Amino acid sequence: MKKTVFSLVALMLCIVGASAQNDCSTFSSAAWETRTVSDGIVLKQCSFQGNLFDSFQYISVLEVSGRKVDIIDAPAETLQKTSQLAAQAGAAAAINGGFFRMRPPYGSIMFLRIDNEDVAGNGNDMGSGDRSRSTRQTGAVATYGKEMFIVKADALSSWEKYIQAEDVLTSGPIMRIGGEDVDIPQVAFNTTRHPRTAVGKKADGTVVFVVVDGRSKGNAEGMSIVELRSVMEWLGCKDALNLDGGGSSAMIIGSDLVNYPCDNKKFDHEGERKVANILVVR
Repeated sequence: MKKTVFSLVALMLCIVGASAQNDCSTFSSAAWETRTVSDGIVLKQCSFQGNLFDSFQYISVLEVSGRKVDIIDAPAETLQKTSQLAAQAGAAAAINGGFFRMRPPYGSIMFLRIDNEDVAGNGNDMGSGDRSRSTRQTGAVATYGKEMFIVKADALSSWEKYIQAEDVLTSGPIMRIGGEDVDIPQVAFNTTRHPRTAVGKKADGTVVFVVVDGRSKGNAEGMSIVELRSVMEWLGCKDALNLDGGGSSAMIIGSDLVNYPCDNKKFDHEGERKVANILVVR
């Protein structure tokens, strides 16, 4: 029954103006494995054998309702696996968070606020030396009380600092806001297929975590940001934000890693990368 409901909702979204009709129909009619993890947390996973975006894909979707979402970070100047941070927080579920330095001094390179304390500012863009606003700084996920929001950058310099929320994490590119697609800059980071992690929100308040695996020929090729944006739309997300991806992409349910991180260059559950921050479901 749950598979049927999921397919019908996705199919309705296809009918209402999806640009890639064939891919949308493939996505909506697929045999998704669906599992209720606990009250308010549902996991859906599907393997596409070359028939979605003319590519092999493995997608994990976590739908969260009535649960608090928080941002937590690794201890100062350290990195830890998403699974480790989730276990320490006693999280029901988690995904990796924002971009970070992979060499000392470790830590977030995007604006980060946790429990009303600003702990990191927008640093240079992945070591390039460019401190201007990048495509990876065009949105943010913010939590206030029991609600999570996705917001889009405006023209105000350091706009993140003025968001009234307990937790804030800058990321990007922003893909959808208020039910409308956001233009995606044509740069290599966005157009090349990579493993991806995204967070979205439906009109009814349901939070959607998505992890797309990649870099595994014949199993999972990853997605461009435009392809990921389509997936978020088909899932019913009115707002959607790209998070850190690549080898960082990880989804945790309880103590289990449920996707296939690629850092060990194998399609298994052993390639999880250490990260600087994560999103957790309490």
